Amino acid sequence: MVFFDVSNAGSKEIVLICNNDMKTVMLDDNGHGELVLLDVEAAYATLYYMGDMSDIAMLYLEGGDRLKVTSDGKDFYKSMVCEGEKAPVVEYLNTVRLTALSDEDYALPFDEYKKKVDAKEAEALKLMKANNLGKMGVFEEMEEGRIKYSYGTQILMYPLGHRFYGQDMSYEPDDAYYEVLESYLVENELWAGLDQYRDFVLEASHVLDVENRNVTAAYPKAVAQMRFMAERFESEKIRSSLLHYLAYAYVDRFGTDDIQDMENIYRTYVKDADLVSKFDKVCEKWNLAVAGKLSPDFKATDLAGKEYTLADFRGKYVYIDVWATWCGPCRQEIPHLKALEEEFRDAQITFLSLSVDKDKDKWEAMVKEEAMSGVQLYLGTESPFLDAYQIVGIPRFILLDKEGRIIEKSMQRPSSDETKKIINALEGIR
Repeated sequence: MVFFDVSNAGSKEIVLICNNDMKTVMLDDNGHGELVLLDVEAAYATLYYMGDMSDIAMLYLEGGDRLKVTSDGKDFYKSMVCEGEKAPVVEYLNTVRLTALSDEDYALPFDEYKKKVDAKEAEALKLMKANNLGKMGVFEEMEEGRIKYSYGTQILMYPLGHRFYGQDMSYEPDDAYYEVLESYLVENELWAGLDQYRDFVLEASHVLDVENRNVTAAYPKAVAQMRFMAERFESEKIRSSLLHYLAYAYVDRFGTDDIQDMENIYRTYVKDADLVSKFDKVCEKWNLAVAGKLSPDFKATDLAGKEYTLADFRGKYVYIDVWATWCGPCRQEIPHLKALEEEFRDAQITFLSLSVDKDKDKWEAMVKEEAMSGVQLYLGTESPFLDAYQIVGIPRFILLDKEGRIIEKSMQRPSSDETKKIINALEGIR
């Protein structure tokens, strides 16, 4: 558990990132707040105050620890004092920082570069030992892992750095480089939740996978990494942590479309109930717009300022066009959309255009100048509707049934010959 006592608090929020989870601590009027971190065996946490991502504080906790953080909000980081068993660890983490090699060192031959990395690692370990933290739970072993893989990442980046700083774009690493990477793939379950360990192993799994080393597209690369790790690691805890870490990050960023291979690997090897629950939740985030479900709703206005929601269009099929005046491909579809609207003028379908223009005046002007038909509404750029459908590119077309359920969340464009066929096949369209 972490307790906070902040005088002169300029912000009511403290953000703590631990084990890849972001937690927000709300301070009361007296500057007091607390956070319970469940299922923490041994973990580092990064603390941000007042949304300042340019400065951070590091914390360290083990199961059952109680840590009190006292600070003055006017100078939060410099005035921060910790109390508790691990207070000496926190002081060490915030005063002794790991230093990197210079970029120019990448120009060195690999054996010389490796010696420099080893020297940096040895120096960091020596400083850690000098702080006499050996009786602080398992911290020394955790810190050895953090140091090892922080510098290991610089080894991992050597080929790219050498090509640029060594001005040798044809450089390809030899066997010695891959042997060094192999030496880092150790199985220490204490490090399973260590960001530096996981990040290194994930990328090393790609580099050491000869058959898929040149695969760069996000999804096939992620699946190849998962296969490599599932076969390589014997520890169920490490394997589960790595697979979850990668799959969760992919889904959180890219969504759940066509991820069956990824899910097959995940569901086979990850049995930890807490991890599976987290993965299911991040998947569910993307499942707001699934065929058969009621469509996420919106609020949008017409030229006269009247507000509409999807409920106003129940009773007919709805073909939605998400577009903007500045979008060339959107404008290219307008004549085809007009032709489609004329083709189905007397049918049980509404053609609804939702503008995501930032400048509402430009939308109004174009709708009037082009005498655009169908239902023209202004949605804007901040609507939750866009997030629910994961709309990152336009034009985007969506087809709903008469009750507002999703038939197709990525419908064919008006210019496609398939569009007319699909609409004609809808039950009760005429």
